[in-house]
Amino acid sequence: MDQLFYNLSEEEFTKGRKVLLWIFAFLFLIAGLYVLTAAPIFGHLSIHPILSVAPFGISFVVLIIALLATIKRKDLFFLIDEGKIEFRYGIFRPKRHSFKWTEIKEMVFPSKQRKIKLILNDGTSYVIELSYIQRKKSTIIRQHIYHAAHHNGIKTIKVMTLK
Repeated sequence: MDQLFYNLSEEEFTKGRKVLLWIFAFLFLIAGLYVLTAAPIFGHLSIHPILSVAPFGISFVVLIIALLATIKRKDLFFLIDEGKIEFRYGIFRPKRHSFKWTEIKEMVFPSKQRKIKLILNDGTSYVIELSYIQRKKSTIIRQHIYHAAHHNGIKTIKVMTLK
């Protein structure tokens, strides 16, 4: 069985996209300031200051996206090898998870979702959520886990969706 390793820390926005996000956030901030000060300072009585809520809201949302794109996330990966499935990924507070093949009793693969449910020998279960990863990579990861489960003699169940 081959080893599959994805370094997910390399997946980030390009510099051009980051610059565009920051410019977009800054322009909406300036637009909100203009709308807020149009009536009292410039004398445009037809523009109410309450209308500045929309540009400020858009600026706030784009600013959060720009911050998330700019912040470097380290040590994000997905590894499947002969002994275990190990991964650390996510947007907020990613945690490292490791499951040995001997600990897994069966796996549930939904066809309509990018998830895998692991049912462990001790009766607990864990859902691997692959929605945070690009569709192409998550498809390859699901296929590799499916073939590795068959190689290790783990029962696999296919369902439409997980509940």
